[in-house]
Amino acid sequence: MTHLFGTWHSGFFSQGGLLHLILPAISLASIMLPLFIRLIRAEMMEVLQSDYVRYARAKGLQPGRINFLHALKNTMLPVITVGGVQIGTMVAYTILTETVFQWPGVGLMFLEAITRSDIPLIVAYLMVVGLIFVITNTIVDLIYGLVNPTVKLTGKKA
Repeated sequence: MTHLFGTWHSGFFSQGGLLHLILPAISLASIMLPLFIRLIRAEMMEVLQSDYVRYARAKGLQPGRINFLHALKNTMLPVITVGGVQIGTMVAYTILTETVFQWPGVGLMFLEAITRSDIPLIVAYLMVVGLIFVITNTIVDLIYGLVNPTVKLTGKKA
């Protein structure tokens, strides 16, 4: 049974379709999750040894406030950077995920284009992936400004 989403008919908008998204989502997330866990842990251990965290502890602030408000905020900049780079890696892994779960998607189309030597389609796919990288890096830069207001987005001197 297909459902209508605008002018697009798809079986993914039904309960069964959403259930079929669980395993592919878990497989894509499991590729990136260990990297982020190790990165956050390493950064938090480094930040928790810094002077301002020791000062916050000496002031008597609650440990939860120190960990989440002060330390985690400064830990997020490297995590955001790695996350932006890993979005491109996840696009590459979608080809593998589509193959394993037998989904006819963009990844399969790209593999068939390579098999057929369909140069215009290969170039179009690579341009879309490049556009995803550019948009992701732009969003990462904008998020930097939200997480740490001292990061300057322009080259102007204050």
